[in-house]
Amino acid sequence: MRFQPTLAKVSFWAFVIALVIALGAGFGTRLGVWGFQIGLLKIFPWALGIGAIALLAGAIWAITALVKNDSTGSRFGIIGLAGAVVMLALPVYSIYVAKTAPPIHDISTDTENPPQFKAVLPLRKGATNKAEYDGAKTAAAQRKYYGDIRSFAVLIPPKKLFDRAHRAAEAMGWNIVAVNPDEGRIEATDTTLFFGFTDDIVIRVKPAGMGARLDIRSKSRVGVSDVGKNAARIRAFFEKLKNTK
Repeated sequence: MRFQPTLAKVSFWAFVIALVIALGAGFGTRLGVWGFQIGLLKIFPWALGIGAIALLAGAIWAITALVKNDSTGSRFGIIGLAGAVVMLALPVYSIYVAKTAPPIHDISTDTENPPQFKAVLPLRKGATNKAEYDGAKTAAAQRKYYGDIRSFAVLIPPKKLFDRAHRAAEAMGWNIVAVNPDEGRIEATDTTLFFGFTDDIVIRVKPAGMGARLDIRSKSRVGVSDVGKNAARIRAFFEKLKNTK
């Protein structure tokens, strides 16, 4: 059937075009060619739309191939279909998470007296989210959705905990912006490979009884919902901290 190899090629080339557009949107934003409003909201949707065409054409090709027991065009059809599935899976999952995650982007282990940003403030040019803590509404949402995010307290000297926190932050691969032992403060940033979204992190270590207490805050520079990224980052840091000597 002549339309079968045509479907396979449509799926393949639609996937290739969608992939090129997606990569261009992401890395163009990261390199500062355009803002995220253009890269994510105007260019990237074209990649999703064309990717959907690749998925549809690939699915029809696959069904036809199975029904007719004819693998004509399989070299293009398999790549187009599989590539479209992989390319669309993460954005679709992210959209789902964004719909179910709370509309907050500022997570702190101490919501009553959250650690404050200092050194990263000059780096926040273009940030649409203010550096100040978002307040009681955010604190209430965090308690509801991320009740496990709490301060870290141990019976060791504050300096020792501070040094461990510094090593753990470096092991996380963050960009360390400031290390101030006198104030017990570490500031860092974490940037995504795709689109180059940057979140700011501040760690505060202070004496607590006979030991020390660590609080950490992670905040997105742009966006209403962080789709759980900041909470996940804090959890990952605590796991790293527990295994750091």
